[in-house]
Amino acid sequence: MRKNIFLFAILTLLALLVPGKVGASDYYKLENVKRVDQDLYRAGDLYVQTQYCYHYTYGEDAVLKWGGKYGDNKIIWADDSTCAVKDIFKK
Repeated sequence: MRKNIFLFAILTLLALLVPGKVGASDYYKLENVKRVDQDLYRAGDLYVQTQYCYHYTYGEDAVLKWGGKYGDNKIIWADDSTCAVKDIFKK
């Protein structure tokens, strides 16, 4: 019985310390994505900063997989190629 209470207390503490969903990612449709600069893309008022992405686009739709600032983030292009995403922001 004591083991169960101790385990429950540890799990509760960990749940409080880890923000958001653990291991979960959300998917967002990006329309009319344009390359602004090296490793920088724009979809409307949203900017996507990538890492070592050499995909050239002038108005392509894509899907953004976002798992938080330090998650497994990537942009998935129409031809199924992907690029790692470092950050997203609005201007």
